[in-house]
Amino acid sequence: MDLAFSPVPDPHIADYIVIAIFLCVCMGIGVYYGYQTNKKPTLENYFLGNRRLLLLPVTLSLFVTFASAISLMGVPAEVYVYGIRGVYIGLAYFISVIIASVTVVPLLYPLHLTSTYEYLQLRFRSKGVRTLGTMIGMLQTVAYMGVTLYAPALALQIVAGIPLWLSIVVIGLVGTIYTAIGGIKSVVWTDAFQFVMIFIGLIAVSIKGSILMGTRYSVIGIATEGRRLEFFNFDPDPRSRHTVWGMLIGLTFAFVPNWCNQSSVQRVSSLRSLKAAKRAFWLLGPIVIAYFAFLGYLGILLYSYYYTLECDPVQAGFLSNFNQLMPYFVLDVLRSLPGLSGIYISCLFSGALSTLSSGINSLAANTVEDILGDYVKKSEVISQTTAAKLFVLLYGLVVVGLAFAINSMSGSITQMALSVFGACGGPLAGLFFLGGMVPKANWKGAIIGSLMTLAFNIWMVVSSQMYGAKPVKLLQNPTSGCFPGNLTATMNESTMHSYNITMNPTFYNVTTESNVIPNDPVSSNEGFFLYNVSYVWYGFIGFFLTLIIGTVVSLCTGGDGGEPVEDRFIFPILRNVCGGGSKYRYDVAGNDEKNRDGSTPESKGQPICSNQDEAGDTLL
Repeated sequence: MDLAFSPVPDPHIADYIVIAIFLCVCMGIGVYYGYQTNKKPTLENYFLGNRRLLLLPVTLSLFVTFASAISLMGVPAEVYVYGIRGVYIGLAYFISVIIASVTVVPLLYPLHLTSTYEYLQLRFRSKGVRTLGTMIGMLQTVAYMGVTLYAPALALQIVAGIPLWLSIVVIGLVGTIYTAIGGIKSVVWTDAFQFVMIFIGLIAVSIKGSILMGTRYSVIGIATEGRRLEFFNFDPDPRSRHTVWGMLIGLTFAFVPNWCNQSSVQRVSSLRSLKAAKRAFWLLGPIVIAYFAFLGYLGILLYSYYYTLECDPVQAGFLSNFNQLMPYFVLDVLRSLPGLSGIYISCLFSGALSTLSSGINSLAANTVEDILGDYVKKSEVISQTTAAKLFVLLYGLVVVGLAFAINSMSGSITQMALSVFGACGGPLAGLFFLGGMVPKANWKGAIIGSLMTLAFNIWMVVSSQMYGAKPVKLLQNPTSGCFPGNLTATMNESTMHSYNITMNPTFYNVTTESNVIPNDPVSSNEGFFLYNVSYVWYGFIGFFLTLIIGTVVSLCTGGDGGEPVEDRFIFPILRNVCGGGSKYRYDVAGNDEKNRDGSTPESKGQPICSNQDEAGDTLL
């Protein structure tokens, strides 16, 4: 088999047919569950599926919601440009799942909440804390969805030549419409279908690319010579972009907020039992590891393929941004198999649509439950379900507009997304963990701690974008094979294998001491220290600043005021150590009830649940 660089062809008509079928299936699922939901048009059915959803689809939905087009495009491109440490994102994600399974899930599931932020009002006895948490969570969700919607639109622009604006509108409207029609059931089952599409796309590209490259040794050999497989850097300097400490510790606290926000808690609360909720997280871990292993391999395959061709598409000017590399590569290697490129683009759409649908559904839930509350419930003009659908449509349009704004930004989409998660998510997760870990924490500490930290984090992110030094890339592939004079050069598999053994390492400047690139260079020692702190630490900083400031302010303002917090609002794993032990009961409206004899009455509108109902964790 010959391997030579040639211009990437236009997509085959079969690719467009595959994409159209995919979008129609997503819409069909929405219409079907919209019909089912309208039989019982209650808010709980629309947002939580009457708390009777099944384990496996919910697990897949949890995964697909955060395994968006950002990671599908961004992680391979990250490995291509900066090296393999980008896959540590998967390990951080896995650690965050373990943390959530022993803290957030057993804390929030028994409360049977519609909105995750109801917990903040119950715990801190303050409507203001609930509103603040809602606003931070909604800010994080909207910003992240904007980046998620922009990513596949960028891919479609390169692969299919469709204008960016049209791609954003099509993806945004499809996701918005099927979510508005079908509610959480539509979102979960569409996510399950999209999960299948994602892994079909990843497998197809991995197999075909590996066949073109020949043996697995050739891929690993080139990536090693190109310094893309340097896994370890223990530099303690937080300005170093990717280190073991930053990726495993810093990024963990960028992902922990995933499990405190409305999208994930809504899915957890839709399951039939606490046991099923825990199992969903246990199943999630192996899926995450497999997914990021695929993405890491695609990254080194991408690098090795274009090194062998001596053609870097970005350096040659064929692409304007290295975030476009993966879809370009897909159309390149799958050109002989009409329809498979369409499957991969559908895979990207899957990531975008799942995040979009989950996000706007959760934003509508927050608006109806946390912001408008009684205004909608008491309205004689519009029903709660109708109001929820209208807000789904509204937020869908908002995210479409934000995606256009993101087009003016530059840099890694993975970095953009994780910066958003860290800046907003760190304070949000810190707020939940302040409530679950510190019984003496009060509403004053919660508000002051989260507001101060949010302001500090946003200042760091904006200042970094404006004044921070740009990350230093590893040396890129040559471009000598990209131009017409070299298009006739071919290389068969046996020649390519020999080529891997005799590669000239001086191309990477690794043999001359003056040109050695450090394992993970600090971008710059110039400027204010905080401007150059790696984005991977934003979540960690936000999380612990909120905990520290919130605790100090609470202790300085009287702590719990003589009314200890109820044990059910403390993480179960910590109740024997720092449980409050109060017999007070507070409903979501802030009314208090108590039994002097120690009995446990039901909160108004919210049953006090425990770990009962352990059955019902059927997979399908």
